[in-house]
Amino acid sequence: MKSLSRGIAWGIIALAALLGSAVADIIHLKSGKVEGTILSKTDTEIVVQTTVGKITLNAADVVSIERKSTPMQVYREMAAKLGAKDADGHFALGLWCTDQKLFGEAHKQYEAAIAIDPNHKSAREKLGYVLKDSKWLTRTQAKEAEGFVRMGDAWVTPEQRDAALNKDAANSWVRRLRATIAKGQMTADAVTVRVTACLGDKAGEPGEIALRTVFAEMIKAAQDARREREGEARIALLELINQQKGPEALDHVRRAAIGDPSDAVRGVAVKRLAAQKAVENTAYFVGLLREYTGPRYRLAGDKRARSIARRVLRRAAEALGELGDPRAIPALADAMFVRFFIPENADDTPPPMTLGFSNTRVGGATTVTDSRGNRYEVPVTDGTNYGLGGADPEREVEDPLFFNDGAYSALRKLSGQDFSHDKRAWLAWWYRNRFNFEE
Repeated sequence: MKSLSRGIAWGIIALAALLGSAVADIIHLKSGKVEGTILSKTDTEIVVQTTVGKITLNAADVVSIERKSTPMQVYREMAAKLGAKDADGHFALGLWCTDQKLFGEAHKQYEAAIAIDPNHKSAREKLGYVLKDSKWLTRTQAKEAEGFVRMGDAWVTPEQRDAALNKDAANSWVRRLRATIAKGQMTADAVTVRVTACLGDKAGEPGEIALRTVFAEMIKAAQDARREREGEARIALLELINQQKGPEALDHVRRAAIGDPSDAVRGVAVKRLAAQKAVENTAYFVGLLREYTGPRYRLAGDKRARSIARRVLRRAAEALGELGDPRAIPALADAMFVRFFIPENADDTPPPMTLGFSNTRVGGATTVTDSRGNRYEVPVTDGTNYGLGGADPEREVEDPLFFNDGAYSALRKLSGQDFSHDKRAWLAWWYRNRFNFEE
């Protein structure tokens, strides 16, 4: 019975195509013919709607008019012939209606098919149903069952919707915070009072997002040397961000510990991280040491990338020294000396070795004072100045071998030892004593 029904259904489609593929009317002229739908007819002219537009024919040129059934007429005829229980027939007629752009009628036929056979898979799929856990669900029901929510014309997760809404609200708070920070004294206490009053108790998560956004903007401005006077203001925002919960706030504090050009701001950031006593903070800065001693910066970087790498390596090492976690010792030992590859034809290739420290040489070594007043001896090796300055004031010299005084200082602070520049000695000491420190 089912195969017979399918045969009838496809017979309907074939007949409908035969009757309905032509347009409504064929007007035979003395010199040809025109196919279309007659819109109006008088004794002198005939207006016809064709696929390319309306045309007006002279009635005297018309020989005869051949009337054809319209697709809607064909549809009505075929729908009347379908059996009351012929689900496949209704589905087939729906396909034909879709092809003829009779979309409303097609929908009715698909609905009729599933009314007769609720599990008619093809009709269900045409209507947008999805089979989930042996149940047919509409697209909306299926998306909702998967945990999605509607936002405009798209389906998103509730977290994505909330993030988008918070971002829109945060943009308004960003503008308010910029104005609030700029309208008074830039001391840390004054900025804290103004920002706290601005945000109040109603800002919520959008206010927190805005605070982090403005803080990042101020760091970028300071890096560009446009607003270094705002250092205390950045400290105020940093302290407020440090009170926030969540990984985004922590990430901003960590980034400030490396990226802010102010020693004071970086110092506050590192102190707040040290107070957390979290191994994740140690892992973050050790990760920076690994990344910036990797091939991307050490072998493939240009002069600017190498400059950034030196700065990050020094600051990350300083931060690890303040965190007080001895587990950073192996990474610090590896990062104490870094050799960068500099192409031979580069403008920054260093000249022959000369040390311009005005320091005393002692037995093949030189006593060097770093930027914090720490004094230590390093060996004199041809072709290096350990990244501590060049001998020729007329020329900026980049040394391929970088001595990270921040790592050396952190090693001494974390271990209470001093093995000078001897990486092997530092590592040997660590592996002998690590069980005293590892949890």
